[in-house]
Amino acid sequence: MFKAHHKDLITLLEVVCPASILLVDPNPEGLPVQTIPPNSQVTHLTGDLLKQLRSLERFDLGIVANTLEYRDRKSAGILLARLRDLHTRRFVALVPIGPGWEGHTSHWEIADFFGYGMTLMAQYQIDGKPLHLYHYAIESYKTTPEWFNSRYWAHPERWKP
Repeated sequence: MFKAHHKDLITLLEVVCPASILLVDPNPEGLPVQTIPPNSQVTHLTGDLLKQLRSLERFDLGIVANTLEYRDRKSAGILLARLRDLHTRRFVALVPIGPGWEGHTSHWEIADFFGYGMTLMAQYQIDGKPLHLYHYAIESYKTTPEWFNSRYWAHPERWKP
């Protein structure tokens, strides 16, 4: 369906080289699935996603597209949290932004994804409407603040007994 994001998804696949991919998209033909590395094991979910996730373990990469906007906000949020916390080391979500998209069950805004610890990876325009690619990876979720360095901790050797 959308073509503008293919380059970024292809680059992500090349950089990550995932051994296992969880694909959450009812129509993955709209994604550059032909570029998935041949040694990657792909699990494709459609239908009752939360029920199917219960029996799955952790994947190297998750790709979510054409999904969140067709679910109510609560179940879409649960899906994002489960992918983040249990089922993927990293994942991307391709999501139409704003109320300008017709036929969607839920409408998403930029700030909605920051609450899930995601970062904006890329922005696209499809027929004049915004489409965003968000990314989550536990290793880049939060950097260690400088004050948490051991040189700022108490130094018991300086105390007199």
